[in-house]
Amino acid sequence: MGRTNPTYRNRLEEFKNKFKPFRKGLRKENKQYLDSLWSKAYSFAGAASYMNSPRPGLPAIISILLGIQKDTIENQEKVQQLEKRIEELEQ
Repeated sequence: MGRTNPTYRNRLEEFKNKFKPFRKGLRKENKQYLDSLWSKAYSFAGAASYMNSPRPGLPAIISILLGIQKDTIENQEKVQQLEKRIEELEQ
């Protein structure tokens, strides 16, 4: 892969480019959220490339969901730590 076949990252970039009209239709304040989702897709591109899929849509969606799940759990842990600190301060 790479020299003769496009890499997953190449396929992902082509897939992302198909969404340019969608991004263009978004309000300015919402474009950052779409960009954040694409960042999540790229952050797991190494793992997604193991699928060697000619269609990057499914690995991209799974990567985005994985990134969102990671963020959610990290935020839950931070909230729990803050709640614990608040309880300690109230005592």
